[in-house]
Amino acid sequence: MLGRVVVGVAVGAGLGAAWWGLREFIAAGVVCSTEDWDCLGLGLVAMPVSLLVGVLLSWLVLAVARQARPLGFAAVGVTFSAVLTLMTVWVNVPAGAVLAGVVGFALAAPVTARHDVRETARRG
Repeated sequence: MLGRVVVGVAVGAGLGAAWWGLREFIAAGVVCSTEDWDCLGLGLVAMPVSLLVGVLLSWLVLAVARQARPLGFAAVGVTFSAVLTLMTVWVNVPAGAVLAGVVGFALAAPVTARHDVRETARRG
């Protein structure tokens, strides 16, 4: 389980850094015009596209790392990270997307891991 969390944290940090960089490029007007609401439009398009690309990239990395249930791990990790990233909009956290990616994938690791039914039944 610890290996799964470590791999998830690494993937989350990478995806968080990529989103943070993209968001900074959009906010600075590097990839869009700051006039006529072009940056807002690009940001609105970039969000769902980056979620889909994030799931596909993390699925690929997790599959290469031979993690169990890589697609579920990727989808839940990206979803947790997206929710946490949206929370950093109201609280100014430097590189908040990186922290959100790390925490999101660290939480997704045990949630999506395989659990032996015999162990679960013995707890009750």
